[in-house]
Amino acid sequence: MKILFLCHRMPYPPKRGGKIRPFNMIRHLSRSHEVTVATLARTPQEWADAQELRRYCPDLHVGRVSWLGSWARFGLFGLTGRPATFGYFHSPALSRSVQRLLATRGFDAILVHCSSMGPYVGTHRGSRKVMDFGDADSAKWTEYSKTASFPFSWGFRVEGQRVREAERRLGAQFNACSVNAPRERDELASYVRTPISVIPNGVDLEYFQPAPTSGRGHIRNRIIFTGNMSYRPNVDAVRHLVAAVLPWIRREIPDVQLYIVGMDPSPAVRRLADGDRVVVTGRVEDVRPHFDSAAVAVAPLRVARGLQNKVLEAMAMRVPVVASPAAFEGISAVAGQDLLVATEAREFSRDVVTLLRDPAARERFAAAGRACVESNHNWSRLLERLEDLVAGGDQLAASARPSSH
Repeated sequence: MKILFLCHRMPYPPKRGGKIRPFNMIRHLSRSHEVTVATLARTPQEWADAQELRRYCPDLHVGRVSWLGSWARFGLFGLTGRPATFGYFHSPALSRSVQRLLATRGFDAILVHCSSMGPYVGTHRGSRKVMDFGDADSAKWTEYSKTASFPFSWGFRVEGQRVREAERRLGAQFNACSVNAPRERDELASYVRTPISVIPNGVDLEYFQPAPTSGRGHIRNRIIFTGNMSYRPNVDAVRHLVAAVLPWIRREIPDVQLYIVGMDPSPAVRRLADGDRVVVTGRVEDVRPHFDSAAVAVAPLRVARGLQNKVLEAMAMRVPVVASPAAFEGISAVAGQDLLVATEAREFSRDVVTLLRDPAARERFAAAGRACVESNHNWSRLLERLEDLVAGGDQLAASARPSSH
């Protein structure tokens, strides 16, 4: 098949949530199909990354957008009643490129990742179109509004309403839709009538595997949180972790170390640094050595949509995980067997302390977590379902009905 793939962020390197899923889709589909990719680059580094991406998809079309232009369109869209985030991801140059491609290439299918890219091809006819929402973005903005202070709470609520209407409208323009977790499907299915399939996130099991025993050394009493540290839910999670959970852990294990590992830490995250007690690394070239040195991975997210790559990656690296219910959502695992799930701060701290003190329990959860992702979150197997959906396997979507709970 000839497939046009659109995504809102340069999907390389696949080291953050918004890049991991589209990169793996591109890599999988390009093995058997002719894939053309249209995406955005905001920085010189992303432009350089685009050249690396050509190894997987030589036919790559990139719209270069500036910081000023993105925020100007963000404001313009917001002031004219449209989703402001759609303006942020709108590039007139990329739109023209996409229209030229649609007029000249005769694509069999169009696959769009993220609702903000839907308008680029929404009215096109003549190709099968699949919208991979990933998450229900409208619900994310609504959740943000519940914890933000005015005027941000108002702005987030309005954005949620506008994105919801856009999701409803886009759903009607596509032949099939997909999301990464049942919760997202159930949310969207209440107003999107097009069939919605659940295609969970996977993990690169060849890349994310622990170092050989000889090269691996846990640092005693070190715990780790990973993620893009400018992303609002991650910022909230580590602030909550340091303020509400870590003090309880320190009462039992005074020398516990917390490593916050991830790019672009916000000022609020940087302020959490406390010598070798709380270490904020910033961007790292390779997260795997940090996993190898950690005794426990934590994911105390209070606001989360979709499926958390940080949890899958830790499990693949054989690091036992303690997660909140929000971070556990959508993962095909058994709480209490493959990882620990805790809600309240004291319960969360108790589970972390138990793992830090009990090497046998750590090894048990480490082995179970790795086996779980090998069975349930293998990208190759999961993306065979995407390939079927793009090719016209509507029976997959039709069978994916909302759950009753």
